[in-house]
Amino acid sequence: MNSTVSKVAAALLGASFLGASCGQSLLGILPGVVNDPKNLTLRREILAFGTKHLCDEMLRRSVPIRISDADPAFGRFFPTRCAAQELANHNLIVQFAGRGYAWTNLTKRVAFETGGAIEYDQDFLMDGSTMYVYFRQKSMPVPMDVSFTLFENDAALKAAALLGVAPKAIAANVVTKVARDGFTVLREKDGSADFGLGIIEKGQRPRRPYDLAKGGRLVVANDRSEVHQNQRDYAGPFEVTEEGQALFLTVAVDGAPAVDVLIVPRGVGEAWLQQYTHAGPTTPPPAMPLLSEAANAGQPWRRHLSVPAGQYYVVFDNTPTAGPTMPAVNAFDDRAAMVSYAIEIGSAP
Repeated sequence: MNSTVSKVAAALLGASFLGASCGQSLLGILPGVVNDPKNLTLRREILAFGTKHLCDEMLRRSVPIRISDADPAFGRFFPTRCAAQELANHNLIVQFAGRGYAWTNLTKRVAFETGGAIEYDQDFLMDGSTMYVYFRQKSMPVPMDVSFTLFENDAALKAAALLGVAPKAIAANVVTKVARDGFTVLREKDGSADFGLGIIEKGQRPRRPYDLAKGGRLVVANDRSEVHQNQRDYAGPFEVTEEGQALFLTVAVDGAPAVDVLIVPRGVGEAWLQQYTHAGPTTPPPAMPLLSEAANAGQPWRRHLSVPAGQYYVVFDNTPTAGPTMPAVNAFDDRAAMVSYAIEIGSAP
């Protein structure tokens, strides 16, 4: 259970801090001035604009949960409420709440709701035109509150109770500990952003499965997920802001014969996700997917789908209740799928 929400507090803000793109290229011209330790006030004034938009961005996307930045995700957190305020000392306090799911070999799927408040010391450095935004935790004025909405293996919860183990307290303590590591946001001059757990030194990069060539498309995801037997991962939501655009997907599967890739509008995805985090058995999507195909192991799977402006989930499914494949459910043979994926948005062909 420790791993259920162990990365939520450190990671959920990192995926969402995009800020403003205006002037970032100009900052890169004078990195010595901007990076000078004496100019902390200047840097925080530059960050102030992005701070105003942080919660708007946070609520638009989900955050993968993983052990470390180099590991695949084994769950996901979906923020539902956010409030950010700059303190008199220029630190940033963020109050948040949301829901999520994760997988452990003891509990199988576990779903939870959590919230709290964290105070961060915020700063950034420039590496050329790339902005490295650092969030170092200073305090946690509102302790993390964790409640569980689903244990797929309910016997594990009963066994923990018999042993005097309190899953809620363990999870909250782990979140508090990991949050001290903070996170780093790498923001490019075109407005795209990446993040990593902990402090990433200027000039270094988080590990990603694909080295994507610059092709004029917006890269909205470049990641890996471990999707276990009878589980799925809801990546997104991803926003298409203009008509005449498409979602471009590149997927590679290892460890299982195949996974199903489904694309659904955000409204359909939210309803489906609610079932996934509150009902034990997995269910089909509540409406017809816009795309539903199998990505087979051993060869790259590439597709593009023209879509109207809107928000969409990309769901990687390893269950027999959605998509064209029918993976066997065997209690003694997990057959977890390692899914490496890149998702881009660009002009439709």
